[in-house]
Amino acid sequence: TTQVGNQINIQVNSSSEGMTVFAPTDNAFQNLKPGTLNKLSHDDQVKLILYHVSPKFYTLDDLLSVSNPVRTQASGRDGAVYGLNFTSQGNQVNVSTGVVETRVSNALRKERPLAVYVVDMVLLPEEMFGENKVSPAAPGPKSNSPDVSDDQEKAGAPSDKSGSGEMKAGLGFALGLVFLCLKLVV
Repeated sequence: TTQVGNQINIQVNSSSEGMTVFAPTDNAFQNLKPGTLNKLSHDDQVKLILYHVSPKFYTLDDLLSVSNPVRTQASGRDGAVYGLNFTSQGNQVNVSTGVVETRVSNALRKERPLAVYVVDMVLLPEEMFGENKVSPAAPGPKSNSPDVSDDQEKAGAPSDKSGSGEMKAGLGFALGLVFLCLKLVV
């Protein structure tokens, strides 16, 4: 319904730069605070999907030494592009949004023009979920998890609670986007 698949199809097939997709796991969606995705407007759902897509092909080696922030397909009402920040620890690549940080795992696809990498968390843009933004999730009890900060809790960032209502959205997003991208370039 977002038509993001058509947009990606056109860009992958017409761009000399290629694309990189960061695909969250099912657990990443299950760990979102309940209601996080369902309470987003249609426009914000599209932005969240596009935030997981970079309009350039990156290998893992590229991500180890890339200049931050890396541009994504998402942008705000003012036209400002949402970015991702990459750091490395040895050969491990981590991605940070300003709200969450997670590792970039195995490549589902790594041949030009499309790279698809697994990430263990849904990438929540600071522009939408940051400290001063209104949380899309209803306020609830605090998590007892020491790994979740107050800011992440307020932002609807992953917690130790199950977001079972989010699983269908997660599967639809992650699998749909990945399979669409793989289908387009095979």
